[in-house]
Amino acid sequence: MIRGLGRQALRLFAAAFVAVLVTGVAVVSPAVATPEGAANFVQRHVDEGVAFLTDKSLSLDQRKARVATLLSSVMDLHRLGLFCLGDAAKTASPAEIAAFDTTFKKFTVAKYSAQLGDYGGQSLKVRGTTERGPGDYVVAADIVDPGDAGGGPAVQVLFRVLQTDENYAVVDASIEGVWFGLAQRDDIRGFLARNGNDVGKLIARLDAMTADLTGANASAAK
Repeated sequence: MIRGLGRQALRLFAAAFVAVLVTGVAVVSPAVATPEGAANFVQRHVDEGVAFLTDKSLSLDQRKARVATLLSSVMDLHRLGLFCLGDAAKTASPAEIAAFDTTFKKFTVAKYSAQLGDYGGQSLKVRGTTERGPGDYVVAADIVDPGDAGGGPAVQVLFRVLQTDENYAVVDASIEGVWFGLAQRDDIRGFLARNGNDVGKLIARLDAMTADLTGANASAAK
């Protein structure tokens, strides 16, 4: 659970994150890094991701398998896991680090594969880019929700886009001010703080949560 978001925002958060998984791992070679290039990169790949998510020829299980493959093969989950552990990684044994690495990867795949069921046809429209520094951009987009007939305020998503070597890449994203990577870090470090930095307890907790997610996914697919 990512704290600080309401029920509706959580549903949109899930949809946006799935779009990031599908689109953010892609890279494209820019001739010259520009704010416009970063914005076009995000919009193009978000559109491709929405097409994938709305492809009725794919079953939910096939979509989950696609997301799991992307997570496992493209995202640096080992590095993200160590970032989430923080100082606890310095005192944990090599065996604990190895066990956590395996468990964290399984949990992350299960967690975000499960969120495919929350996708309700939302799309994203890029509306501007801020240049933080050379080759470092924040692209702002609005979630367009077909289920929102009330014309309420748009929910904003931010994409952190870096130009590395000759490629653009999305390295993080946020919704309503909550960044995915930082939120996951805070959740894990909060658990560790309440449990004496015991990585073994964290592993057990993540294993239990993974089992719950996997069980819920299996039940929903029946």
